Amino acid sequence: MNHLKLENEALIMRPLEARDCSAILDLVVAPEIAANTFVPQPYPPEAADEFVRLGRERWRDDEAYVFGIVEKSSQCFAGCMGLHPAAEHNRAEVGYWIGKPFWGRGLATSALRLLLQFGFETLELNRVEAGHFEHNPSSGRVMEKAGMRFEGRRRQYVMHHEQPKDLLWYAILRVDYLARSTAKRKETAED
Repeated sequence: MNHLKLENEALIMRPLEARDCSAILDLVVAPEIAANTFVPQPYPPEAADEFVRLGRERWRDDEAYVFGIVEKSSQCFAGCMGLHPAAEHNRAEVGYWIGKPFWGRGLATSALRLLLQFGFETLELNRVEAGHFEHNPSSGRVMEKAGMRFEGRRRQYVMHHEQPKDLLWYAILRVDYLARSTAKRKETAED
């Protein structure tokens, strides 16, 4: 699956490549990225190389599937989205970030829909889940638009910048994904 490419009208998602390192470095320096993710700040140049290397290794070993997101209209690298399976439970967790210049374009929602399709249709997962910090409600809207449901607050669930933080937790089950897919196909057929 190292050559896998997910694609729709807005973007291409593909495994990370060495050529992505400079774009990653350019995008993750925005303080908003560190505020909303676990991307370290400051972000040392060698961290991008290590992130890409580890992403490729984990992909090869089926431990994680980290995609680079490329906006089709500009052909620019826009961010990353990964699916991290827990095979013993037939579920996976999603993590992502989109570079600030690409915010508000619907790329995160579009990418998450493709990632869910990959997770349910290719990996045959039963559940996909993700969380976000309370101060980042935009991330919750992305998850809801992609079909995930709010499940609750995980109080002081993670340490972020040396502070315990709550995560607002979302998930989608295979049965929900299949029902949504069937409904969309019916709508398309009726149009």
